[in-house]
Amino acid sequence: MGNLIRFILRFHGFILFLILESIAMLLLSYNSYYQQTQMFGGLQVVQNSYYKVVKNAISYLTLRDDNETLLRENAKLRNLLDHYQSHDHSGSAVQVSSGAGYLFSYMPAKVVNSTTNRQNNYLVLNAGEWQNVFPEMGVVADNGVVGIILNTSAHYATVMSLLNSDFKISARIKRTGYLGTLMWDGLSYREAILSEVPQHVRVEVGDTVETSGYSAIFPEGILIGTITSYETRKGNFHEIRVKLEVDFKKLRYVNVVNFTHSEELKRLEQQLTQ
Repeated sequence: MGNLIRFILRFHGFILFLILESIAMLLLSYNSYYQQTQMFGGLQVVQNSYYKVVKNAISYLTLRDDNETLLRENAKLRNLLDHYQSHDHSGSAVQVSSGAGYLFSYMPAKVVNSTTNRQNNYLVLNAGEWQNVFPEMGVVADNGVVGIILNTSAHYATVMSLLNSDFKISARIKRTGYLGTLMWDGLSYREAILSEVPQHVRVEVGDTVETSGYSAIFPEGILIGTITSYETRKGNFHEIRVKLEVDFKKLRYVNVVNFTHSEELKRLEQQLTQ
């Protein structure tokens, strides 16, 4: 209380000025229609600015829920797209059933931790065995390949990132259909190497590189990146640099890929090695 009294005594002149100024403006507005409209317009501007700030704040706070909703919708669309692509369209019309007939299914997840500055980089997802996520499942983003599930717990999963020296997948140049092996050379988080493409294949800068579908991990035709340069190495093969479509430093949301026939395919392939 003592501090309040000292404050009032110290600034009593300024406080009195504000009170008198407020009274004068009120009297002026009551006696002048022009002044009333001006004051009302000023108050409207202040009020609109306040509501705009509040609206933007609410939109920002709900952005996380909106992103997760969009992620679930994208997963549903991927499932539906794979359903159509896994049927023969040459005959009768496609009948879309609920849940049955999918060759690949997709489940959304969020990246809760990741690295990009090591030779062997990893990600951690907020989805695990309780969400039917298990090792050797593929992981993709909306714009390309991300990695492969390595280990799982009840609620989390670690992912071997494409930015890992042990990561290798079969890939192809979309324009020509020729296959190669994609791997990371550890130099740039935005580039990988496509090797084992024969020298006679005509390669062009800007060509699209995508998954070949020759595995039980990734569907055919998932985007990987675009060719930025190439040169011929020993053995008459091209070594091709590919700019990755996924920016791993900005990656937040992904889809885990489940190949529904993986166990059947594994059993069949194991018979070849016996």
